[in-house]
Amino acid sequence: MPADPSARPQPRANHSAIVRLCAMLLLGVLVGGAAGFFHARHLYRPQDAVVISVQQAEAQDEAMRQQATQLRYIRGQLDTADGELVIERSARQELETQLHAAQAEVGRVRDQLAFYEQLLPPGPEGSVDIRGVQIDREGGGLRYKVLLMRSGRNGGTPFAGALRFQATGMLKGETVTVDLAPMQVKAETGPVTATGENLAAASLALQFDQYQRSQGILAVPDGFVPESVTVSVLEGETVRASRSVKLEL
Repeated sequence: MPADPSARPQPRANHSAIVRLCAMLLLGVLVGGAAGFFHARHLYRPQDAVVISVQQAEAQDEAMRQQATQLRYIRGQLDTADGELVIERSARQELETQLHAAQAEVGRVRDQLAFYEQLLPPGPEGSVDIRGVQIDREGGGLRYKVLLMRSGRNGGTPFAGALRFQATGMLKGETVTVDLAPMQVKAETGPVTATGENLAAASLALQFDQYQRSQGILAVPDGFVPESVTVSVLEGETVRASRSVKLEL
């Protein structure tokens, strides 16, 4: 008995229906999953969250890198400043040490001065004394060193006067006494050659309170052979102190 032709297409129709049903189910799952994903993202994202683009994110990264570079630069400057501060503190401590040492030296010198003042012979207040004289031949002149001291304490009127050097010796077979003028004096900037009467007189001028040192080189006239030198301290035309020194041949 021949088969019924209407019964053959049924399995193909069932298969197509099953495929279509599966595709619809898969599409539903995908749609549902996507909806659930966006719903969950909406639920768990903070309300104040801001969504930025890739360009904005890169710009923020670049800004952060620049800030980090600037921060490293500022830290380097701070480290340098700390190092300089340490050096300045060390230098200040060294200066303070030197200052303390200088103050101690000044105190020691003052104590010595007070001690030597007690050893000085008593005299009238303000009197001047020649405490030391040294005169040596040097080339064609005489090198001199004179130490003057004045009795009394600080605070009085300074002594103002001048030194005078007179030499006794032989000139053309005769014994004569001549005044000696300085040809070089010791100034603050070093030795200065004295030229002219005004400068020579100024170089021998005195003005001091308690003590003064004077030194230089005296010119000797041509042909004159000095044998002794007398040093005098003048106040105006009055001789306040005098001392003679015999020269060695």
